Amino acid sequence: MTIPYNRFDLEEEIMNIWQTEDDLDAVVHRLMINPDPIPNKEIANLLISVSKIHDLRCQKLFDIFEKMVQDKCFINKDISLDYRGVPLDEDAMQGKFWPSEDNKEYWMDMEGHGPGPDEEK
Repeated sequence: MTIPYNRFDLEEEIMNIWQTEDDLDAVVHRLMINPDPIPNKEIANLLISVSKIHDLRCQKLFDIFEKMVQDKCFINKDISLDYRGVPLDEDAMQGKFWPSEDNKEYWMDMEGHGPGPDEEK
């Protein structure tokens, strides 16, 4: 049985990735604050464990994202979107991507500047 995920599940997993920082802070605390020295092998094991846990969190996040893509969770069938996912307005949906000549405030000269002080706006 597969679990249907939503944007809140994805957000939760993104936030879980930040737990790695807390894990590393705990290791640093143990190394710096605790007066008992830790053998190098134990330090290495701690860091390897944090790395493995981080990898598992990242894999879970990607699995949820992949399932949501497969389930078409990021597609809004009611609104047309451009390649960045930005909603298109009526003009863009009809292929009018640039302002018309009548709308001079959008036009730029060849240097990328608007009309000069002696030019008509």
